[in-house]
Amino acid sequence: MRKYLIVVSTITMLMASLISAWAAEITASITYIDVQARIIVIDHRAFHIPKSIKIGAFKVGDQVTVVYEIVNGQLKVVSIKIG
Repeated sequence: MRKYLIVVSTITMLMASLISAWAAEITASITYIDVQARIIVIDHRAFHIPKSIKIGAFKVGDQVTVVYEIVNGQLKVVSIKIG
């Protein structure tokens, strides 16, 4: 029984790490930007922008493609480009 629990725990941890590393992509127009909070809203979803990305380069109405990850329930931008 103990070996079974160890195996199940290991598989669960591996699955959790794979799910957290999963990235998705969306292309849509920016509907809201909060420069201070570093958040943009696209398609009714709030995305958190890392400090490595210049948020000032974007404006409401820009059509963007965003690659993002879900980290602790938040949508974290990995990369963003206009067009």
